[in-house]
Amino acid sequence: MTFPPPTSARRGVRAGVAAAWLLAALGLCAGAAQAQAPQADLAAHLQGIRQLADEALAASRAAEQAATVADVRRHADAVFATVWGVSSGLAGEARGAENAHGWKTQWQVDGSEFDPAMAERYGTLPPAVGDPAKLGIVGRGRHARKLLQALADDPNAPEAARRHAEGVVASLNNVIGWMQMDDGVTKAERQPRVDLTREWDAPVDFWLSTADTGWLFEVYAQALNILKTDYAGDVVTARGHAADMTALLEKALNGVDADGDGSVEPVMMEGGLLAALAQARSAGLLSP
Repeated sequence: MTFPPPTSARRGVRAGVAAAWLLAALGLCAGAAQAQAPQADLAAHLQGIRQLADEALAASRAAEQAATVADVRRHADAVFATVWGVSSGLAGEARGAENAHGWKTQWQVDGSEFDPAMAERYGTLPPAVGDPAKLGIVGRGRHARKLLQALADDPNAPEAARRHAEGVVASLNNVIGWMQMDDGVTKAERQPRVDLTREWDAPVDFWLSTADTGWLFEVYAQALNILKTDYAGDVVTARGHAADMTALLEKALNGVDADGDGSVEPVMMEGGLLAALAQARSAGLLSP
């Protein structure tokens, strides 16, 4: 896997200027960083996402080598937890996230943003997880994307800053899905809603790909399949399903050369988590 290198030293200078602008825009410069809450530290979230991805890959590979079906399931649950930030509850006695009301627990809304009737039914207490640093890859990715999206959409921002921000956002979207949390009116009541996509004018290939809904949700689904399947002691089959889960994780990490040009670029349907991190480094948000 390769990423397109900078074409000139001049681009490096522009990237440095873009990085300074970006850090100031996000309030991450030295003076402001101390005043910011930890969840506003974009670099920390991107690094945390990479760490979670490494943990998920290690757990999935351990599942491939597990001696028993129970151990395969235990490692699959660890993969699930890195994705969603909490155990599925299917590997033990306690119920967990497979039965959770997702927008309430993991999407950083408390209900009060919506119709009073909605708040009356679900309450207005803070979400179960209020700190993005305690979320899984999906939640932390959505939070990081929100910090970058304003810059990517700002026509007054330096071109280099917008380009790198767009590269991070596009690559993150391929991993966590192009959906976004929004709201809408259902039965005369304003309710939370997940938009199908941010890109309604995308090419047909996009709609036929799993980048639309996010490669990481293939991992999520495979982990649930392993946790819910009755293997009747057939550890070989369970290990095979774990190997499939590992391949899906590697796709989310490495991305896909969709156009066959020999490189994985930080664009729709191609860039994975590594491409997002490479663009963040180009913007000066992460150390080389």
